[in-house]
Amino acid sequence: MSVARTRLFGREQTLMAVDAFLDRLRGELSVDSSGPEAGAAERTLLVSGEPGIGKTSILEAGARRIREQGGQARWLVGRPEESGLAFSGLDALLHPWHTTSAGLDAEDGVLLETALRGGGMVATGTLALAGALLRVLSRWAGSGPVLVIVDDLQWVDRSTQDLLSLCARRLQGEPVGILMASRPAGPAPGWTRQSTVHRLEDLDDIQAAHLLDSLPVPPQGRIRRQVMRQAGGNPLALVELARATANGSLVEEPVGLELPLGERLEQLFAADLDVLPEATRRLLLLAAVADLPDMAALAEVLGDVLLPDLECAPADSPTDPTAPSSGGAFVLAGPTQVARAAEGAWSAAEKAGLLTLQQGVIRFRHPLVRSAVLAAAPFDQRCGAHRLIASAPGLDEDRRAWHLAAATVTAEESVADALEATAERARRRGGYAAAATALERAAQLSPSTDDRVRRLNAAAQFAMFAGHPRWVAELTSAVAAEADTPGARAAADLHAGWALALTSRHDEAVDRLMAAADAWAATGSQDALDALATASMTAYTSGDPRFREAILDRYRRLTGQEPDYTTTWVLAGCDPFGSRDEALAHLRRAAAREDKPLGAWSMLGAAAWALDETETAVQMYGTVLEMYRQTSTAGANATVASAHAIALFEAGRWPAALAGLSEADRAAAAGGLELATVSNHILAAALAAVRGDSGQARHLLATATRDFDLRGTRTFEMRARQASALAALAEGDHHAAHFQLSRLFHRDASPVHFHGSYYGLGDLAASAARIGRAREARAVLQTAVEHLPTRTSLRLHLILCRAQGLLADEPAHAEDLLREAAFDPGGDQWPFERALALADLGEWLRRRQRPADARVPLGEALELFQSLGAPPWSARTAAELRATGVDTAETRQPDATMELTPQQLAIVDLAAQGLSNKEIAARLFLSPRTVGFHLNRAFPKLGVTSRFQLRDLVTRFDRDRRGR
Repeated sequence: MSVARTRLFGREQTLMAVDAFLDRLRGELSVDSSGPEAGAAERTLLVSGEPGIGKTSILEAGARRIREQGGQARWLVGRPEESGLAFSGLDALLHPWHTTSAGLDAEDGVLLETALRGGGMVATGTLALAGALLRVLSRWAGSGPVLVIVDDLQWVDRSTQDLLSLCARRLQGEPVGILMASRPAGPAPGWTRQSTVHRLEDLDDIQAAHLLDSLPVPPQGRIRRQVMRQAGGNPLALVELARATANGSLVEEPVGLELPLGERLEQLFAADLDVLPEATRRLLLLAAVADLPDMAALAEVLGDVLLPDLECAPADSPTDPTAPSSGGAFVLAGPTQVARAAEGAWSAAEKAGLLTLQQGVIRFRHPLVRSAVLAAAPFDQRCGAHRLIASAPGLDEDRRAWHLAAATVTAEESVADALEATAERARRRGGYAAAATALERAAQLSPSTDDRVRRLNAAAQFAMFAGHPRWVAELTSAVAAEADTPGARAAADLHAGWALALTSRHDEAVDRLMAAADAWAATGSQDALDALATASMTAYTSGDPRFREAILDRYRRLTGQEPDYTTTWVLAGCDPFGSRDEALAHLRRAAAREDKPLGAWSMLGAAAWALDETETAVQMYGTVLEMYRQTSTAGANATVASAHAIALFEAGRWPAALAGLSEADRAAAAGGLELATVSNHILAAALAAVRGDSGQARHLLATATRDFDLRGTRTFEMRARQASALAALAEGDHHAAHFQLSRLFHRDASPVHFHGSYYGLGDLAASAARIGRAREARAVLQTAVEHLPTRTSLRLHLILCRAQGLLADEPAHAEDLLREAAFDPGGDQWPFERALALADLGEWLRRRQRPADARVPLGEALELFQSLGAPPWSARTAAELRATGVDTAETRQPDATMELTPQQLAIVDLAAQGLSNKEIAARLFLSPRTVGFHLNRAFPKLGVTSRFQLRDLVTRFDRDRRGR
C-alpha cells in the first residue's frame, strides 16, 4: 500500500542534496576527496536550521528514500534531559541491545555493553569503541545501505557525538551514511568541518503561500497577511498560526495584535524566557513592543525612563537608580545610563539565544521570538508598555497613534481620529496597505456607526488600491452589516465588486458593480464611471457578451462625462475594435493629465494594451509599479505586475517579463489571488515555450488549470491555448498547434474571446498551411475579417496580412501581403511576431525556387529570433537559410540572461543599475544575504566575476533584443 507523501514546499534543493548523498552511499556518484575529513563529508550530511524550519521533515524524507532503495534507517533523537548522560545517544541507536548484539564477536559486545552500562570509555579507549560501532554498522549494511539519522544533534550527549564523528571519518568503502539535523548553534565545530552542511532558510513569500494554500482551511485576507508576516517564513509557524485562525474567530480581533502562537511555538521560540531575570524579561517586552532595532532609539522613545513595572513613575521619583522607589521601579537619567543599566539584561537575553546585540542594534533571532515575548506577557503589562512608549514627547505621531490603539480596549474617538490622521499621511506617501490597516483599526475604535462605516469604506478603497481583494471582501462584509445609507451601500458594492472581479465569480462581481453604478447614475457621479470601469475588467476577463452590452448601455446613458481613465478603459475593455478611435482619443487626453490618481495608471495601461499601444502600456504599468516599489508600506499589486509582464512579453522584452513574473508571483501568492496566479502560470508557460522548454510549458499549464475551470474565464482559455500552441510549435508539431489554435474560434467561426482570439490567426494560418488544413482556416479568417472593422490596430492588421498571405491562392497577392506583414516599420514594436512574418516570407520564397530573394527575410528573422532567445525558431530559420546557400554560423553571442531565474534576473537588472545589495533587498523584499547569494549564482551563468561588469553586459543584451 502506497503512502501519500507530504509535499515539502521550498525544499527542492535540500531534497536534491539528500538524493545525491544517498547516491554516494550506493557508489553511484563518486566525489573526489582527499584526507579523512573530506571523506567524512561524503558520508555525512548535516541539515541546519531554526526550530520549525522543517529539519525533521527532511530527515523523514531521507528515511523514506533509503527504505525505497532497499536500505534501512536507524534513528537517534537527541533529548535535552539526556544530553548530560554519557553514551545515552549510543544506547538509543543500538536499542534494543539483544537484537543488535547478535552475531558480534565477544570483544565488540563487551566494549559496547561496558560503555553503555558504565557511561564512560573502557580501558582500550575511544578508537576501540569506534571500531566496535563501525563493525555493527557494517553488519547492518550487509543487506543494503544504512542511513544513521540523528535528529536534534544539539541535544545528543558529547560522548556519542565524538564517537559518531570518529566513525564518520572511517566509513569509506561502507554503504553507511550519517544524516543529521541541528539548530545553527548546536553542533560541535568538528561536525561542520567534516560534514556537507546544508542550511535551511525560511520560506519566501511564494513558498509560504503555497504551503498555506495546501492546508484544509487556508487563511485569507488580512489574517493571511498577518500569518505570513508573523511566521516569517517558518513552516511550522505557518501551519500552527493558520490552524489557530481556521475558525475565523480572529477576524473580529483588534487590528495590529499578534496572533496567538500556541503552546508548541511558544516552547520552541521562548522556552527559556521564564528563567531569565525579571529585568531582562521587562526589557525584552519593551523591545518587542517598541519594535525598534536600535538601542539608542529605544532609550529615546522611553523618554530616558526605564521602569521594570511598566508603570508611570511619580513626578518626584528619584533619579538615582540605587534609591528606593515604590513598586520596585527605578529611574535612570539619560540614554547612556539606560544603556549601561540594560547591558546585563541584554547579555542574559543574548546568552539565551533570543536576540543579538551588536553595536547598539537589537535583532530578535526570529520574528517568532518577538511574538513569543509578547505572548508571554500579560495583557496589562503589554498595555503598560504601549502607554509608556506613547507618552514619550519626541515620539513620531504615527507610532504614538498605534501604541495608543494597542493599549485601548473600548471605543475611543480621539484614538480613532489619530489613526485616521496616520492613514492620511500613509496615503500621501503611497502606503495604501498601511492606510487601510490604520483605518480598519480606527473603525473598530469608532463610537459612531456613521464614522465606523465611513472608515471601513475608506479602508476598503485603500486595500483595493494596494491590491488585496480578500481583505477588501472582509471590509465590505463589515460595511454591509452596518451601512444604512444608499451611498455607503453603493461604495461597499463598488469595493466588493472589485474584489470579486479578481476571482472567477464573474456574475457576482458584475451584479455588485452594476448595483453601485445604478445607485450613483442619477447624480451623474464620477463614482458611477468608476463602477463601470471596474466592471469592464470582469467583462474583458470573462469574455461574456452580456456584461459588455450592459456596461456599454449604461455608459452611453451617462452624459456630460469628460474623457478620463475610466471612460478610456470602459471603451477599450468592452469594445476595443468598434470604439477604437474614440478610446484612443480618450487615452491621449487622459494620459496627458498631470493630476492622475494611482488607479488611473493601471486603467490607462490596460486600455493601451487592449488598443495595441503596447509601449504605452509598458510605460503606464511600469510607472504605477515603481510608485509601489518606492514606498515601503505600499507592498505590490499582483494584477498590475502580471499585466505589466504580459505587455513586456508582447513587446519582446522577455527577460524583463520573467523578472516581472517573479514580482507578480510574490504578490499573488501573498494575497492568495486566484486569477493573478493562473495568469502568471499561463504567461510563464508561454515564456518557457518560446525559449524551447516545451515540457516546462506543459507542466505550468497543467498547474494553472488543475483547480481552475478555464471555460468560465475566456481570456485565460484563449491564452492557455495559445501557450499550448507555442509549446507544440517549439517541437515542430503543427498538428497539435493547429488543434489548439483552431479552438480559439467556435464552429461558426465566431471568436471564443471577443478580442484575444483574433491574435492567434497568424499562427493558425501557418499551422493549417503546413498540414493541409488551409481551406478550414481560410473560412475562419474570412469570417473574422467580415466581423472586424475596416480599420484596426497596426498590430492586428499585420497579423491579418500574415494570415491572408499564407492562405492566399494567387502568388502575387500572397507575396504582397507577406511582405507587408514582414517589412512594415511599425512591426518592430512586436519583434517576435515580426520575426515569424519574416520567416514565413522567406520560407514561402524559398519553396518557390527563389533562394536569393529568401535570404534577406530569413536572415533578419534569424537575427531577431537569436536576439529574443527563441532557440527552436532560430534553429528552423537557420536550416531554411542554409538551404538558400548561406552559412548560418552564429555571429551574435547568445543572451546569457535567458539562463537566469526570474528572481536572479530582477536582482541582476537592479545591480546593473548600480544599486547595492541592501537597496536591492529593500526593493524586492528580500534580505541582503539572499541578494548576494543570487548574484553569486548568476555571475557564472553570465560569465562575469563582479557586479561592475554587469552594466555593460546587460546593456548589450538589451540593445541586441530591442534594436535588431
